[in-house]
Amino acid sequence: MRTAGAVVVAACVAIAGCGNSGSNDNGVSFRFLGVFQEVQDTPGSPPVLPTADNHPGDTGREISLSQTTSIPNDLNGDGDVDGGFLGMENNLTLQSLNVQGVHVQIFIKGARLPNPVATDFVPLTITLGPAQVAQTQTATNEAFAQTLFVAPKIMAFLNQNQTLLPATPFSMDIIMRLTAIDDAGDTFDSNEITYTVNVLP
Repeated sequence: MRTAGAVVVAACVAIAGCGNSGSNDNGVSFRFLGVFQEVQDTPGSPPVLPTADNHPGDTGREISLSQTTSIPNDLNGDGDVDGGFLGMENNLTLQSLNVQGVHVQIFIKGARLPNPVATDFVPLTITLGPAQVAQTQTATNEAFAQTLFVAPKIMAFLNQNQTLLPATPFSMDIIMRLTAIDDAGDTFDSNEITYTVNVLP
């Protein structure tokens, strides 16, 4: 997977101090920014990865259960997966955050399976620096990390159970939440992001 890291020091006041998942309402201390795509990804040329200054949104995609093996997948046929960069931001003033991974739930309206029809935890190893740094330092509290948030095992499960899913086309909502641990050992759960996929015949 590819990782692009860049930080913007927030102009507004960052939230400081210790906490846990209960102190991070709406992602105040640890924010899940969304899902993003490459700035440019032309086959034959190195991709331009998202940064804090330039990060186009990845708002969803169309897939086939029988042909798509993961999400994100290779959209332009250049041999690597496209988009699927999870944006994250640490707003703790003085403490770093070690991002543990992303919790994934998949909801399919009309499925004859209980919702969520699948759940997963995808590990990540991203360290976000504190929001406040000296003027001579480069902030590292924001990062964009590409990961297969719908793993091949989940896609295989959906493909093998198509008789329990609605007739195509249908949509599935992928709800994601990041988990991180700060320097004091407190756990932070981010706000949730919903990524919608249209499943075609």
